Amino acid sequence: MLKNNLKYSIIEGSFFAFMFGLGENYLSALGVFLGYSALQISILSSLPQLVGAFIQLASNNMAKLFRSMKRLVVFLSVLQSLLWIALIFIIFNTDNYALILLWSVVYYGTACGMGPVWISWIGYLVPKSIRSNYHANRNRIINTLIFISILIGGAILEIFESNMVLAFSIMFGVASIGRMLSAYYLNKKDDAGNTDDGDAYSYENILRSKTKLLFIAYNTSIHFSVMFLGPLFTIYILRTMELGYFVLTLSMAAWWIGNISSSKFWGRVGKAQGNLYLLKLTTMLMVVLPILWISVYYFNYEGRIIVSLIINILAGVTFAGFGLSSFNYLYEISDEKEVVKISSLVNCLKGIGIFVGAVIAGSIVDSSTIINFTSNYNFTSIQFSMLLSTIFRFLSYAFLTQLEKEALFATKIK
Repeated sequence: MLKNNLKYSIIEGSFFAFMFGLGENYLSALGVFLGYSALQISILSSLPQLVGAFIQLASNNMAKLFRSMKRLVVFLSVLQSLLWIALIFIIFNTDNYALILLWSVVYYGTACGMGPVWISWIGYLVPKSIRSNYHANRNRIINTLIFISILIGGAILEIFESNMVLAFSIMFGVASIGRMLSAYYLNKKDDAGNTDDGDAYSYENILRSKTKLLFIAYNTSIHFSVMFLGPLFTIYILRTMELGYFVLTLSMAAWWIGNISSSKFWGRVGKAQGNLYLLKLTTMLMVVLPILWISVYYFNYEGRIIVSLIINILAGVTFAGFGLSSFNYLYEISDEKEVVKISSLVNCLKGIGIFVGAVIAGSIVDSSTIINFTSNYNFTSIQFSMLLSTIFRFLSYAFLTQLEKEALFATKIK
């Protein structure tokens, strides 16, 4: 039974990869193609996650309504699949920003609604003794398929360059099929966990734990900081440096090469040194990344391409370690039955951080005052936003320092 659950988790994640690689991964590119401004693209990337963040607070009650964690996750996965079909219909008929934004809110609402429940469910299915290595292996397989799907997406955009609406429609159609097949294999896994698990824990009690409070503050802060660069990356490649969709695809593929190639290594590091050590290491690497992106602008055309690919590989390596360690650390500081509640709270506040960071960043990039000021110094408004991202990422590290002190204090008490 355990063997089947582990196998099906990898299969459903593999089909999910095609939805992510050909769908979610190209939504910002769709926004650029449709001519949206930096602020509009930032809101498109962040407002749905903000709405979804609050939906997550009700995810435990949603699971109760379905009387099963599994049933809720499968239902919302099927709904996600159908939403990609709806998006195809929308872009064939209009480029209306409000309608695309509404679609995105509904889509990410379904994703966020199932997130904490899936995390809790998979926690029951995967024994603690193999969790770190299993998730590292699962992530490597999924990320490999995301990498392949990104390349397929880039090829589709190149082939149908004269009809981009058709290109995006083909990609989103495959994304829909991938999610539907993912839902099928999700349904083949055993149901596990109790929908009443979170009842014994209140958000107030969770926040009374200094360790959990510090981790939540760090997670919110680092995601706030990342958004001063994250949603603007596509604009930086396509508009600021004018490198084109093919280079954008290569850049995204390079990110996943770094992610895939390093996941097993990070799994070993996390097991040997601990998840907190890995969080600290990858956060310091995250501090450096925006500085590297600022420098790319000053290379010639060929140099921009080469350096962009190198930075994306490094970024993929960095975020592979960050994603794995933050995921495992959440389990490390939580009781098994508390996971739904604490992950809902973590993701809710993360969503707020993402929205606030993205809106500020988008406003900076579109600000005529900042554009005029930075142009006097051979600088751009996007680079200014990246500089702020570096500063805020560095400040986020302070929470990890406090977390380490708290962990040492707890060890001494024991």
